[in-house]
Amino acid sequence: MAHVLKAFLEPKSIAIVGVSKTPNRPGHLILRNLREFGFAGDIYPVNPEGGKILGFKTYKSMKDLPKNIDLAVSMVPADDTLELLNDCADKGIKNVLLVSGGFSESGEIGANRQMEVVDLAKQKGIRIMGPNAVGPVNTSNSLVLHFYPMGYLKEGGVAFIAQSGQFCCPVMEHVMSSMHLGVSKSIDLGNCCDIDEAEAMEYLEEDPETRVIAMYMESIRAGKRFMEAAKRVTKKKPIVVFKTGRTEDGLKTAASHTGAIAVDDTVFDVALRQAGIIRAFDLDEFLDLTKIFDSTHIPKGNRIAVITYSGGIGSMVADACGEFGMKLAEFSKDTIEKVKPFLLPSTKTSNPLDCFAVGVPLDINDVYRAPLAAFMGDPNVDIVLLCLMVNKWVWSVDLNHVLSDLKQCQNKPVAAWVIGEDTLVREQTGTLEENGIPVFASPERAIRALGALWRYHSRIFES
Repeated sequence: MAHVLKAFLEPKSIAIVGVSKTPNRPGHLILRNLREFGFAGDIYPVNPEGGKILGFKTYKSMKDLPKNIDLAVSMVPADDTLELLNDCADKGIKNVLLVSGGFSESGEIGANRQMEVVDLAKQKGIRIMGPNAVGPVNTSNSLVLHFYPMGYLKEGGVAFIAQSGQFCCPVMEHVMSSMHLGVSKSIDLGNCCDIDEAEAMEYLEEDPETRVIAMYMESIRAGKRFMEAAKRVTKKKPIVVFKTGRTEDGLKTAASHTGAIAVDDTVFDVALRQAGIIRAFDLDEFLDLTKIFDSTHIPKGNRIAVITYSGGIGSMVADACGEFGMKLAEFSKDTIEKVKPFLLPSTKTSNPLDCFAVGVPLDINDVYRAPLAAFMGDPNVDIVLLCLMVNKWVWSVDLNHVLSDLKQCQNKPVAAWVIGEDTLVREQTGTLEENGIPVFASPERAIRALGALWRYHSRIFES
């Protein structure tokens, strides 16, 4: 039996109820996104005036639609949702995305209205995503049901689940454009009146395009099912969770936003650990962990080799290693012999490897290239961190040359930190990340992410 989310992420036909002819209204934006990104399924806009919107034939009412459409997307006001569900049932539509707000997030009246919607949907055999939901995205079939105007899609291995669409949409756009990550799916659950995080995880568990699941949560609706699903899924692919509502003010804000139910944060934290979920405590850590877990290379241990341009930076990295459970690797004799010819004669071949300790190397590119390649063959090294300084006047680095050998022999995770003039940093960061090397905003954040990567895979190895 097909998973319920298949109809929401892989529909062959979609009815969009309440499409506006006015540009930049939610329904209009959804229709535009479907057109602009080339969704190949059948689309049935519904607007009382009929005619055409964005070139699509528009139906005056749901009674005019063909039967058994896979998915209905509703922009109708909250008070009209019961009528919408009855119309869907008459047309054999079993899956409904409720975009509109005015439900549990709006107070007692809205919460009662949401309960009525849930009861009727159960009677009619209809599954609901939302309400107060932005809509899912599937980059593999160009499905974009966001009413957020998207610039472009980049396919990749990151799947987002969120209880807040306006969190999910800009974050997804940011990771695709600024972090050079690709996205497989985005699932905004809104108020989670029916379909919840557990079902979203179950769908993504079997999704071949998803390597890492990144979840923004404000509460847990079905705790037992969530835990059962998480324990199973985390054995196959990592789950990173960022949950707000850790403080009294945070809980109040979450409740007013999606009607989230308060959850004791200490209990929640213990539950996540038991399920094997990696928890992030702020947005920076959430995005860092998402980035490192999208890496295709798996560390066999926690011994790290560090290439740096400064002894001070090396000390910072050493402290971070101690804090986040990493160990500085001891280079093998073979590695030392391979690296020495590219360093100034009096440079120590110790870890961290300070390539600029006694002066500027004769060939800055080779002083990075040679160690990177040597570390791939060193049995004492499990992970590599490259700390790179860029300067357009003196220390200009040709990353295509630096990475030339690594492309042929990379078999371990490599992360980087780049500092210097902003334009060059952005340029070099883009080059590194397009070559599969994640770049972090500081050496400490890189080590923190790499430590989490190692702990996750060490648990998998043990189990």
